[in-house]
Amino acid sequence: MFAAVVVAVVVGGLRPGAAGAASEGFSDAGGVHAYGIERVAEWGIDAGCGDVRFCPSEPISRAEMTAWLYRAAARINAPPPVGEGQDGGGFDPDGTVTRAEAAVMLIAAFDHLAIFDHLAAADPVERVFADIGGLSESAAGAIEGIHAAGLTRGCATGPLRYCPQRPITRGQTATMLVRAVQRAEPTVGLIVNEPQAAQGYTLINSRRTNMVNLIDHLGRKVHTWKLEGRRIEAAELLENGNLIIRDDPMAGPRMIVEVDQDGNTVWEYAATAYHHDMAKLPNGNVILIRRDRLTSQEAVAAGVMLDPLSNSSWRYDYLQEVKPTGPQSGEVVWEWSTLDHLVQDHDPTKPGYGSIAEHPERIDINYGYTWINSIVYNPFLDQIMLSARNYSELWIIDHNTTTEEAAGPKGDLLYRWGNPQAHDNEGPQELFWQHDAHWIPPGLPGAGNVLIFNNGNDEEFEGPQRNHSSIEEIALPALQDNAYPRNHDSGFAPPRIIWTYTADDPADFYAPFQSGAQRLPNGNTQICDGPSGTIFQVTPDGQTVWKYVNPILSIGVSTEYQSRTLHQGENSPYEGNLLYRAPWYPPDYPGLKDMDLTPKAPIEHYR
Repeated sequence: MFAAVVVAVVVGGLRPGAAGAASEGFSDAGGVHAYGIERVAEWGIDAGCGDVRFCPSEPISRAEMTAWLYRAAARINAPPPVGEGQDGGGFDPDGTVTRAEAAVMLIAAFDHLAIFDHLAAADPVERVFADIGGLSESAAGAIEGIHAAGLTRGCATGPLRYCPQRPITRGQTATMLVRAVQRAEPTVGLIVNEPQAAQGYTLINSRRTNMVNLIDHLGRKVHTWKLEGRRIEAAELLENGNLIIRDDPMAGPRMIVEVDQDGNTVWEYAATAYHHDMAKLPNGNVILIRRDRLTSQEAVAAGVMLDPLSNSSWRYDYLQEVKPTGPQSGEVVWEWSTLDHLVQDHDPTKPGYGSIAEHPERIDINYGYTWINSIVYNPFLDQIMLSARNYSELWIIDHNTTTEEAAGPKGDLLYRWGNPQAHDNEGPQELFWQHDAHWIPPGLPGAGNVLIFNNGNDEEFEGPQRNHSSIEEIALPALQDNAYPRNHDSGFAPPRIIWTYTADDPADFYAPFQSGAQRLPNGNTQICDGPSGTIFQVTPDGQTVWKYVNPILSIGVSTEYQSRTLHQGENSPYEGNLLYRAPWYPPDYPGLKDMDLTPKAPIEHYR
């Protein structure tokens, strides 16, 4: 393997005009390598072969290749070490470089490409190129590595070939070298990976695509579910190794679908009016968030301040627990509805009339549509936590009820926090259109506390606004006889704020919708900035130690490193690289036990 460069090669001994100021333009630099040639000249790596020519079709010599690598690597960090000879033999500066040798040299010269040189020992059937089987493992691995890094597409297709023994030309070298330099500052895929990062696996799927990928901490794909005909909104890996997804087809009802590791459907359930989130229970049941509407007349009869003659309607959320009964069927075994727990002070002749401030356990019907966007079940408390986005609150309800009991006082809110104005009480607003409110699971730092992605809000909201996001960790007040304590002004006792994360400049971290956060075993917190498709880990002191930008657009995989804005907005023809959440799993997670986790190439470099 290429491991050293020769002093004489670096300082001289090249053809005339080989290094120096950029050329004003080469007479022979058209075609597919024009961009690379222009950059090589602009960066002072090589100024051509004389007479305003670059000679892109000529083979590159070993001396030229070494000097180019040295100068290119120096643009990124310190240049490679300088030494004498190669493998104990002569350097042969005038000899040509084969395409296989070029791959080995590129991997050796650029530290940031080393993570791609992982396929040397791969099973030949996993290799991308059909003509590298007879090469050494180091050469084959380097070739696969520079393909994974996006430096080459090969020399021919049908099947895909690399032509490893063919001399590499100056034009081809220019293209690969420029891509290698640009790859040092990627804008998609793995961006940051520090030693303090927790090493595990992250599940990613861009909204409304048919593919889910599991990646390791180096951004390499280890498993893929490609579900033809599906339009996946969100996915979660279960402890039995199956994947449960929310399918939002172009036509027909939304579906809850469970598939095995090979993508075979185990269970599916048509869930009309289902939205946002679901909770899988230990007994195999699933709790869904669903919505319905009251007509204007029905809403007025319930105490909503609406014109009964208008065409307006009033939306409300309800929960249903579904027990799977067959491959495509389920039985609703429990329900809870916001309609059964309302209070209003608008009309004494309508249901629920009373003081809103004195009944924080009930929901002010006139505050707005609840918009529940997350649900999580706590099996130790038999309680459910809901995130009510438009109320800027988290709510907790009792699951240890029958459907009939859930419709009565036992189904009232056990706890709420985030926005006292939502129940006519005093105090500062703490949550702003939050998502992913959940208890930190046992065995993790902060276990039992609640972690919340506090999104912030914008001009749509009439109340207080906050144009930045944060992560909040809170400790709920202790339960007393299965009830959360009230405070003196009739609200619930506030939690203790344990930890908060914001960017150094708060405005730099703002995800106004979707998103989530997750506590990791080493105390880090993995954060999913959904709108930008960015996942990052922060330490308890707020240092970013891992960062990954989702390269999967709703229209395909991005390989463009220069564009730093993949997200195109919710109203665009496609939805960019949006993420709903990106769950993280430790290496010993039960759902990974029988899965082949052999690393493959990063997603963004597949072609």
